[in-house]
Amino acid sequence: MTRWLAKVLSRRSLALLLLLNVAASIAHYTDNVLFFSTYPEPAWLDPVRVDLAWFAVTPFAAAGYLFYRRGQTRLALGVLAAYAGMGLLVLGHYRYADFCSIALRIHAFILLEAAAAACLLGWILLRFGNRRFAPFGDEA
Repeated sequence: MTRWLAKVLSRRSLALLLLLNVAASIAHYTDNVLFFSTYPEPAWLDPVRVDLAWFAVTPFAAAGYLFYRRGQTRLALGVLAAYAGMGLLVLGHYRYADFCSIALRIHAFILLEAAAAACLLGWILLRFGNRRFAPFGDEA
């Protein structure tokens, strides 16, 4: 394995990706709750459910990281993949409104969170695809 790949797949890079994902979700969910009426949403959704969703989803990031630190790599990658998948659900906003009718600010929050989730999913796929990679790899 190259040194570059070892650094990309290190525990430190996972921690940074998770921090990016949590920060992006905080920004998006906060904006969604504060400006709920401007977001395209299904009729059954309200600001309280949006808020509760964040508190239901975010522990997956922490749990996945803890499993990874403990060497439970397969479990960690499964939990982290679920978290990344839930992060990509923000793209569901586009089912409820025409792309051009959504404010630029909302696009930015949606796409930031989706991009962060996609990067995490990419990390997971690289990590899972490299069977020779030790659980903690090159931590430099």
